[in-house]
Amino acid sequence: MTSLFERWKKTDTRAWTTEAVEGWLEKEFRAYEIPLAAISSADYRNDEEVRDDLIYKLYTITHPDVLQRLYSVEEKAMKDCGPEAYEDYWRSLFLRQNHRPGTETAHTALTDASWLAYNLLTIQHALGQRTSIVLEREGGQVTGAKVYGMSDYLSTFLVALTGYREAGTNERNYYSMVTGDVDDVGFNWYLDCLARHGMI
Repeated sequence: MTSLFERWKKTDTRAWTTEAVEGWLEKEFRAYEIPLAAISSADYRNDEEVRDDLIYKLYTITHPDVLQRLYSVEEKAMKDCGPEAYEDYWRSLFLRQNHRPGTETAHTALTDASWLAYNLLTIQHALGQRTSIVLEREGGQVTGAKVYGMSDYLSTFLVALTGYREAGTNERNYYSMVTGDVDDVGFNWYLDCLARHGMI
């Protein structure tokens, strides 16, 4: 890790503006913006990987060729759930809660369409038909991102672009880092992501 740290010290890892990150997502991955409300505010609040007060945009990727590039062989295998589970996912589209293969939970039918977009999003994420990215902003810079729909490549690239939040003394966890501390797990992962994508 010391060599990565030394390389990091010699490199000007620039902060990416919101326009640069959004342009990169749109150009490289044919991503397009969808309403933040497609994922419930409760989900954002309960997700320790995001800071719901800083979220400002939700992008999604649905182009089949792009998705094929984004997913590793292992990720593609995980998303190939088999015909029975595939049908179960789609049957759950109009139910109040997503039906997960192998569960016996009773579900109530929708009384309105409020869950439809959310169900569609989560089903497509699970089946590899969509990957989405929520972005956090502080000032004019993207300072955090979360990938929904599993793509190690995209997740690690976004960590390399944004790093993790700076950790206070009471807030140290995997989704925070102390910049420059080689003993910090989050900072070490940030260095790994920078190296993986040729940024240091």
